[in-house]
This record gives sequence, structure tokens and C-alpha cells, in this order.
Amino acid sequence: MRYLSWIVTLPIALFAVLFAISNREPVVFALWPTPFTLEAPIYLATLLALLVGFVGGGFVAWAAQHRNRARARRAEDRVFYLERELQETQTRAAAAEKRVAELSQPVSGQPRATLPAPVGNAAPQAPTVH
Repeated sequence: MRYLSWIVTLPIALFAVLFAISNREPVVFALWPTPFTLEAPIYLATLLALLVGFVGGGFVAWAAQHRNRARARRAEDRVFYLERELQETQTRAAAAEKRVAELSQPVSGQPRATLPAPVGNAAPQAPTVH
């Protein structure tokens, strides 16, 4: 990309220098309702007009992209919010897992509680599948 930029920029710069060397005659600028006049070389006036046009076009393009920049900003804010919410949820899940692990460990010196055996001759029934 950098080389492409140089390939485009160098011929334009060369053309601007050749234009400036070839057009050094002065030209007079006047704005009708005012008594002010300005005398400048024609190359300066032309290059200044091109520069003003370039900057103006850049401003128009920048202003036209306002909606896209605003949407990107909102998406970035949403991602930040969701990442923070995910971090909080992961922290809560880790704390809950730790509590479950602590509750499932037997207290030292006491055997772990087991389910009582069925009373009488009742045989355990197999679970039914529905």
C-alpha cells in the first residue's frame, strides 16, 4: 500500500512542480464589491484553488461518514458493556462453584451422610422411561 501511495504521489508532485515553473506570470485577483486586490503568480492561485477543493472534498467525505462512525462507536460501547457483564457473570459462577465444592466436602472427623436404606422387603424400583 505504501508503494502504491508513492506511485500516485510522485507523478502528481512532478506535475505540480512543472506547472509552477512554467506559469510564473502574475495575475490580479479582485472581489467586486471591495476595493481590495491581490497579485500573485498564477501557479500559486491554481495550486491554492486545488488545495481548497481537496480539503473541502475531504471535509464533505468526513461529514458523510458521520452515521458510520456513530454506529461503530455504539457497537464499541456495546462490546465493552457485554465484556464487563461476561466478566461479572464468570466471577459469580466461579464463586458459586466454590461454594458448592465447599458444601459437598465432608466436615473433618464426621463421615459423609448417606441415603437411608429402604425399610422392609421393598425392593427398589427401576426408573421408568416415558
